[in-house]
Amino acid sequence: MGIQGYFDLKESDHVRTSSANKEFYNKIVDDLGLFSAKHQLYTYAILVAILKDAERDVTTKSEDICLVGNVNPDNLAIAKGLVAKLNPDITDGGALLKRMHEYADAGINLLRVEFENNGVLRMDQFID
Repeated sequence: MGIQGYFDLKESDHVRTSSANKEFYNKIVDDLGLFSAKHQLYTYAILVAILKDAERDVTTKSEDICLVGNVNPDNLAIAKGLVAKLNPDITDGGALLKRMHEYADAGINLLRVEFENNGVLRMDQFID
């Protein structure tokens, strides 16, 4: 398999999160409009987890956020590249997507604490 195939994610695959985190996505995106789409919060959360060296959240991801095909291709490429580089043990696109979900939920956990403690989501707290 070439390097391209290694990173292939099916556009029909689902981006998933935990039930508790789905509520946070709904609140931040649908209720408060701090992001225009859930996939933006998803990719941002991956970056937050990586930058803060957060431990991956390996809890069950049973709630759909969107389809992979809905994620901004540039944001998706950055998130995929970072996660793949940090995880040389990943062997295929399915494992890569699963790991991306783990990083995203770890980032959401950090963002939720910030939001619950301060009543706002200050993105400057996470991106230097």
